[in-house]
Amino acid sequence: MKPFLSFFRFLVPCLALASASCGPSGPALTEEEDPSFGRGRSYLKVGKEKEALDEFLSVTRRMVECPKSHLEAGRLLLLLESRKDPVASIYHLRRFLLLKPESREASKVRQLIVSAEREIIRKLPGKPYDDYLELIALKEENAKLKRLIDDYKARLGVPLEEISKTPLPVDPPANPPTQPPPGPATVRSYVVQSGDSLYAISRKFFGDSSHIDHIFQANRDSLPNKDSLKPGQTLRIPPLSRNR
Repeated sequence: MKPFLSFFRFLVPCLALASASCGPSGPALTEEEDPSFGRGRSYLKVGKEKEALDEFLSVTRRMVECPKSHLEAGRLLLLLESRKDPVASIYHLRRFLLLKPESREASKVRQLIVSAEREIIRKLPGKPYDDYLELIALKEENAKLKRLIDDYKARLGVPLEEISKTPLPVDPPANPPTQPPPGPATVRSYVVQSGDSLYAISRKFFGDSSHIDHIFQANRDSLPNKDSLKPGQTLRIPPLSRNR
């Protein structure tokens, strides 16, 4: 019995010591206190985006509440050509929206998700969703037009509909001047934006998408085919002939 009591007296302090050593060592780090997050931000400041991506991904693998790291990882996975992964980008961007649904950046993040989805669709063999991509481009153009109209309303201080209904008094001239003959039409230029297609550019300049061949033929020196547009590329937009 005495050996058992001696062993028990020895075991109790050992268990207490082990319990103390396994207890919490201190409060958990926040995302911004994490060294990897700090290194990622530092790499971004000096243009080392690949290294920054690795640091932000490291944070997302170790921490649950890390919305900023998810945002940076999602953005870089979409923008870095050497590391482009639109599927992974969507995952990280959606994690950010889940953690920060009311963030001021939420609308921009949703636009990034649309861009990532467009990248996935564009890479599908046979391009089965060209019409869908055109529909997205049309919606974006409509949204831009609505913003312009809202801007005009804000500047004028009255609804645009009321202004359009108010006729302006105009006195017809006694001898209307003769109109000079129109000068020669000039060739315009256009810088390709992300998500652009020849269909969308044709609608932008000519009102419909039936003039893609007209634009393509004018840029054969820089366009191997009609699907080879690159963001930042400058296109020539020739005028339509008068007999069209």
